Amino acid sequence: MKFIEIKENLKSIISLAENAEKFLIIVSPFNDFEGWDKLKNAINDATKRGVEVKYYVREGEGYNGMKGLKVNLFEVPGLHAKLYQSEKETFISSGNLTNDININWYIKLDTEEEIKEITEEFYLKQIVPVAVPFKE
Repeated sequence: MKFIEIKENLKSIISLAENAEKFLIIVSPFNDFEGWDKLKNAINDATKRGVEVKYYVREGEGYNGMKGLKVNLFEVPGLHAKLYQSEKETFISSGNLTNDININWYIKLDTEEEIKEITEEFYLKQIVPVAVPFKE
């Protein structure tokens, strides 16, 4: 695993979305894209390219703070974890996708073993089974 310098956190998630070819998974309980047009555009562009984008937020959040984002949105009860993943890269983090002054860490998982473990033991067992598609 590799610690990402704080000033590179947002750039890492934008790059993840820009480089995704098959899928993009975003797990961020709370979101605020105000002033983050480059990130919003990167995610929307991934959708336009045919990338399967699944976005998970905390139950009750819906599209709160995500105006103009076009994704498959799911709500998860009690969600607090943050995960950002494509078929090429995986990041775990303390940071929601909110444009604020909080100090957060982002870690890029490097090995297939790490990625497999977070996918199988966390995403597939803890998130997917309780996620509910959001309906406006």
